[in-house]
Amino acid sequence: MTNVAAPLPLAISRPLDAPRAAYALNDARRDGAAVPVSGALVRSVLRSALHSHGAAAVEPDGTVVFSFGPTASMLPAVLGPVYRAVPCEWPPRTPCCALCGHWEREHDEPGAPTACTRYRLSIGPARFAVPEHEGVTYAWTRRLGRTRVRFEITEPTGAFPGGTLMVRRMPAPGDGPYEYAKHFLPIPRDRRTAVLERARRRVHPQPCPA
Repeated sequence: MTNVAAPLPLAISRPLDAPRAAYALNDARRDGAAVPVSGALVRSVLRSALHSHGAAAVEPDGTVVFSFGPTASMLPAVLGPVYRAVPCEWPPRTPCCALCGHWEREHDEPGAPTACTRYRLSIGPARFAVPEHEGVTYAWTRRLGRTRVRFEITEPTGAFPGGTLMVRRMPAPGDGPYEYAKHFLPIPRDRRTAVLERARRRVHPQPCPA
C-alpha cells in the first residue's frame, strides 16, 4: 500500500491569491473564536504582511496562513504571530461597500488599510485608562472611528527587561466578546523611562498616578 503525502501549503506573494469573499480570521497561537471578515480585509492585511517581508501560504482547502516580517524575525518563539484565514460563508445581513469591497462596518477598522473615499477615520485624543490586571505600569486608550484601541506598557520581566508595549482593539457594540487583534512590541531596557515619559505627556487628560 502506498502512502500518499498530504498536499503542502503553496507559498504566495500576492494579496489576490486570497480570492474568497469571506474568511474566518484568527491568531493561530491563541485559543479564541475566529472572526468572520471580508475577503477584502484579508487581502488588505495580507498586503501589509507581505510589504513587511512576512511570509504567506495557501493550503489546499483555501486557508490562507501569513505572518508579519519584522515581528516574526525579532523573537520567533515569543512574538511571530501567525494568522489563519479560513474560507467561510458570508454572514447574513452584512452590507458590503461597493467602492472597496470591505464590509461597511470594517471602514473604521484601523487594522484594515484602504484607499476607499468613504473611509474617514477620526482619531480621538489619548486618554488615561486604569490597568485591568497586574503587570501593567501605564495604560491609555484612543478612539479610532467606531473602534477603541487600548495601549499598555507592561512591567519588566526576565524575557523583556524593558517591558513591552501591548496594543489591542476592544470590541465595539455588536462585535461580540472577542479581541480582534493584539500586538506586542518589546521596549529596549535603556529606553523604558523615555517611553513612559512620552506616553504620559501625550495622554489627555494627563493624570499623575502613583
